[in-house]
Amino acid sequence: MPKGRSIQFHFQEFRDPDTGVRVTRLSPPDVACPRNYFYQKCFTNDGRKLHFGGEFDGVFNIWMLDLDTGLARQITEGTGDNYHGAYLSPDDQYLFYTKSGREHRRVDLATLEEKIIYTVPPEWKGAGTWVPNSACTHIAAMEILQADVVTGVSGWERFRKQFEVNPRQRLMDIDIATGEARVVLDQRRHMGHPMFRPFDDSIMGFCHEGPHDLVDARMWFINSDGTNLRKVKEHAPHESCMHEFWVPDGSRLMYVSYTKGDQDRFIGAADPVTLVNENIMAMPPCAHLMSNFNGSLLVGDGAGQLGDVADKDGHAFEADPYIHLFDMASRSHRKICRHDSTWAEYKGNTQATHPHPSFTPDEKQVLFGSDREGKPGLYLADLPN
Repeated sequence: MPKGRSIQFHFQEFRDPDTGVRVTRLSPPDVACPRNYFYQKCFTNDGRKLHFGGEFDGVFNIWMLDLDTGLARQITEGTGDNYHGAYLSPDDQYLFYTKSGREHRRVDLATLEEKIIYTVPPEWKGAGTWVPNSACTHIAAMEILQADVVTGVSGWERFRKQFEVNPRQRLMDIDIATGEARVVLDQRRHMGHPMFRPFDDSIMGFCHEGPHDLVDARMWFINSDGTNLRKVKEHAPHESCMHEFWVPDGSRLMYVSYTKGDQDRFIGAADPVTLVNENIMAMPPCAHLMSNFNGSLLVGDGAGQLGDVADKDGHAFEADPYIHLFDMASRSHRKICRHDSTWAEYKGNTQATHPHPSFTPDEKQVLFGSDREGKPGLYLADLPN
């Protein structure tokens, strides 16, 4: 269907049965409406609109939801929209997304006019989530050699096989104004999560992707000029790290750490200059963490069994169905609400049902996804007093 049309959503409020917190289901239960990746900007600065992926008419496009009126407006059209990696510009004028792993596009939200910012060369394909710098003038991007792309399988099976082929990938720095791209790092290694350090374009981060228990060092920094490649953290025996993210003020890289056979996980943080790592606190088995702007508060999603490990029996744990709030000053945490996501693949997509929680701009609510009612949907939960 053509972009520009609007659909009226009808929000449903309810009280969480365990915490009493007010939770609002935003999206209709009969349509898959997953959110974007947790560290990509999804809310406008005033917190009144957010974008998401909507599978209306059997095709995923990107939509913008007005939280005051409940009207959802279609922003993109056609097939191949990567809603997962879409993000808003700092001034809320544009939405950026990648089309079919080939074209990084900018959409003018007033006119819906699209401009192709960058086209991946034919022998390469865009990989993973591309992330802008703080000023939204450059993009940290990852490309994979087309000949090394695993086909014929999907979901976590594809994830494992892609790791096993040791694909040639390259970390890119793309200038949004000119479309010029510069190769920062080119190596045979499954890589992902390209990110600039917020407010410091001289440092880029990325990860070595693959089953967590087969990756000996996940997190890496490199100078944006391609020099000084360095490991963020030495893993302890049987330790895995995952889902690193920059605190939005750029002060630290934070991540989830866990050890084979241990129910608890740990909140870790690394100084981007000294590379000193801190084990902040134990936590329930959350898969993803995201912080507020200065990193004083974190939100995390209690996980089901891991799909992205090789030794599933060795990493089995008691599933946790909650969204959790963490206070870094007091090293304490409390439950916000149940998310009750199944964490199941949705049509071969391993990410669509993940809660991926993050704060609203005013830090009074948390946005998360869940398939608790059958299909991936959008939920807002109030923060407990």
